[in-house]
Amino acid sequence: MEDKGRKNPQELTPNPSSVSVESKGVWFIAEHKAGQLEKTAFLLAGEGKALSTKLGEELAAVIIGSKVKHLADQLSPYGVEKAFIIEDELLEEYTGDAHVNVLSRIVKSNKPSLILFPTTPMGNDLAPRIAARLRVGMIARYTEIEVDREKKLTIRRPIHGGKATATVVTLNKPLIATIDTQLLTVQKAPQANNVQVIETGVKVDPGSIKTRFIDYKKADPCAVCVSEAEIVIGVGKGLSCAENLKAVEELARILGASIGGSRRATDERWISDERRIGLTGKNIAPKLYLICGISGAFHHTLSIKSSQLMVAINKDKNAPIAKLADMVIIGDMQQIIPELARQLKETLK
Repeated sequence: MEDKGRKNPQELTPNPSSVSVESKGVWFIAEHKAGQLEKTAFLLAGEGKALSTKLGEELAAVIIGSKVKHLADQLSPYGVEKAFIIEDELLEEYTGDAHVNVLSRIVKSNKPSLILFPTTPMGNDLAPRIAARLRVGMIARYTEIEVDREKKLTIRRPIHGGKATATVVTLNKPLIATIDTQLLTVQKAPQANNVQVIETGVKVDPGSIKTRFIDYKKADPCAVCVSEAEIVIGVGKGLSCAENLKAVEELARILGASIGGSRRATDERWISDERRIGLTGKNIAPKLYLICGISGAFHHTLSIKSSQLMVAINKDKNAPIAKLADMVIIGDMQQIIPELARQLKETLK
């Protein structure tokens, strides 16, 4: 179902006075950590390349930080043509004040058509800030962008908890957009190319920074949101009762996994609503998804397809989840999970 008739002009329609007909180029924000680009950078590179090809424009990465020039080379296999480098010691850690100031300056001077951000904590904070600073349109969490013959963009994004889709035709550029990178796959270009590194020379005005970074605290893997976890254990009807969750929690501690659940598990209050996996909950893309006692209804399976490895434990060998999983263990999860935890403990010793 599509809702084509309604849109929020404050969110979707750019201020015409800020738009330039010279806008050209697809940009994406390449996040990094500990001297390496994050996976989101490579995922956005693939999405950006597809869009830049349709628009007939160049693809450029924006790398913001301290001593980050060398990171541009990591993007050469992904079709990136340019990398705008913004370096300053005050940019070593993310602060919204500093990042929006330097990014807005290079956007104004280079006028890209489209800037893509990942739906990470940094991306979700920076994208609306830059859109407000530049007084341009923004689309949050889009799922698809189409380009017509006249190079106009048609964007689709889910609304009403994923039950409907809003379709928006942009009349002006540039456009700020965020996308859930869990919907993307890494796409390398047919041939690697040399990335043109552009050192912007933009520096931070210390007086513009109103916040400061203190420290990172690493979260308990078991407490991480299921949509961000690398390992997820999902429980469903086969759990039978909340008391049986203790064995699952023990396995989660051993694996460093986050626990989620099907709609049945949240309706029964075995799992909190914020940990529901499915169309009415979260999409997940972990490296490992251990699926325990979940039959595999479509509203659940549509939200787990980006998982790299899926292992299902189910009594029913004909359950729908068996067709989707990479590996299926036929049996009662109440017996298999404690045994699996025991063997993993022995292995770790």
